[in-house]
Amino acid sequence: QIHDYLFQAEIEQWQQQGILQRVDCAFSRDQEERIYVQHKLQQHAQEMKTWIEQGAAIFVCGSLQGMASDVHQALINIVGEEKLAQMKMLGSYKRDVY
Repeated sequence: QIHDYLFQAEIEQWQQQGILQRVDCAFSRDQEERIYVQHKLQQHAQEMKTWIEQGAAIFVCGSLQGMASDVHQALINIVGEEKLAQMKMLGSYKRDVY
């Protein structure tokens, strides 16, 4: 968080304005216990499931090695492989991974 909280001021402003209802950050290198996106997803699995049932879209951007596959597996654990495949087909699950 010390160096990598890009767009922090903008994100906090969007929260104050009510544009973003919730922000969960996963800074994996700022504390002894590493916290990753997939951990945050699993921690809030029920809420994620509810949002997805209400039509939420998911965009995953970042490293193909590790992060993207771990996030994908967490999403399968939360909503199931069939639902995730359906979301991908409908364009509500997109990945920009490299």
